[in-house]
Amino acid sequence: MEQVIVSLTFPRPDLKPIPGTVPLTPAAAFLPPFIYYLALVLLPPFPGQSHQRSISLFRSILALIAGFLFFRLPLAYHVPFSVGLTYQLALVGLYGGCRVFDAFFVSLYLFDHIPRRVKHHHEPRTEPPGPLHSRPRSNSYFDLEFLQPRAAAVTETAITDRGLPHSWKGRASWALELELSMRGAGFTWTSADVRHTKQTWTPTISDRAHSILLHVLPALGICFTIIRYIYLSELNPESDGRTKSFDDLAFPKQLVLTAALGAFLMTAFSLGHSIFAIMLAPLKPHPLSYFPPLYTNRVWDLTSVRDFWSYGWHRLFSRLFLVYGVWPGEWVERKLTSKSPDQPADVGKVLGGFVSSALVHSFAAYTVVGGVVGDALGEAEFFTGCGVAIIAEEMVKRLVMSHRRRTRRASEGDQAPSLNRWYDAVIGRLWWISVLLYNGRHFARGWVKAGLVREMSGM
Repeated sequence: MEQVIVSLTFPRPDLKPIPGTVPLTPAAAFLPPFIYYLALVLLPPFPGQSHQRSISLFRSILALIAGFLFFRLPLAYHVPFSVGLTYQLALVGLYGGCRVFDAFFVSLYLFDHIPRRVKHHHEPRTEPPGPLHSRPRSNSYFDLEFLQPRAAAVTETAITDRGLPHSWKGRASWALELELSMRGAGFTWTSADVRHTKQTWTPTISDRAHSILLHVLPALGICFTIIRYIYLSELNPESDGRTKSFDDLAFPKQLVLTAALGAFLMTAFSLGHSIFAIMLAPLKPHPLSYFPPLYTNRVWDLTSVRDFWSYGWHRLFSRLFLVYGVWPGEWVERKLTSKSPDQPADVGKVLGGFVSSALVHSFAAYTVVGGVVGDALGEAEFFTGCGVAIIAEEMVKRLVMSHRRRTRRASEGDQAPSLNRWYDAVIGRLWWISVLLYNGRHFARGWVKAGLVREMSGM
């Protein structure tokens, strides 16, 4: 216990925060979300127009203060006892600030939109889901989701509330629900809980506990063991007194460490998601108890880089990337190519989303590498590389399918065989795994420099 208290009191020797930042204080952590909450309470319109302009002005001032304080968090403070929490502080600051400006300025004034509650109703289903999400009828954990609890199959129907709260009690509840729901799940103002299908699952508390105890925790244990072994045997400077970098590892060990770090993140997100779902389950049917699936497809069903980011990874930050990446990227492509608003702008959409993700994660890395820009570019290289890979794979796919259509015998008509080949999925899986592992080395390299790998290894 004494060792834990000491570790929380004194800074980690390997922590490299931005020069000039100070340890995070309770007031600095409390004020941004609190002021944001007060502004949210005033967001729904009040009946009558007598004081609407004054209320709007006061609300905007609160929003500006909250956004400023969110953005200031990672530039003025750090968490002295944890590299990982300092990294998370940067994500919280950026995400919170961007979300405030989205709610009170982007969505409100550009789109005249205020989030409305969405209530979800579930009806049991016996048929398997659609082709992309098809699964065998089994209670086995791995027959349903990777790192998701087994659960009953249901068809989900979403019904949007027509009105907004007007009473102070209704406003207070509405604002609390919206602020506490990071994903925005249960509101129209979100893209984070997209499952791409109405056919989903409703795990119980026992299902989630089963998932945690029998699958998530063992997976975390395996990842931790690999990370700790590689760090102690290859990267620990205490072994021979020489500071070692990620590039000192043999290439196969770089790939193994990269895979272990990625799997650790995936399982850690699943663990946190399930724990919060269990904690808030007694509130059912309150919207705060609604936790849609974190991952929407099994890892071994993914056959492209696009599949991985659309179905195989969480979408916790997708609203941020949509507003500040996808929409601007589409606008730029349409301006450069003279496309009309109703024409797709897929290149701008993909690059905009991934470049915004690159900037967010690189800034988080910047806060734990001593403010050295060059050491924080690994995340930018990783996400930008993934965006380029998606564009490349889509181009290759179109060329291959076009070639197959031309070479298919015209006489086959409606009885022509499918354009798909048995080896497409095999090539696709090898492709996306290779891209993520090879490209993910940039991510892992930055985490080694920042001391995150050392912290994750328990040192």
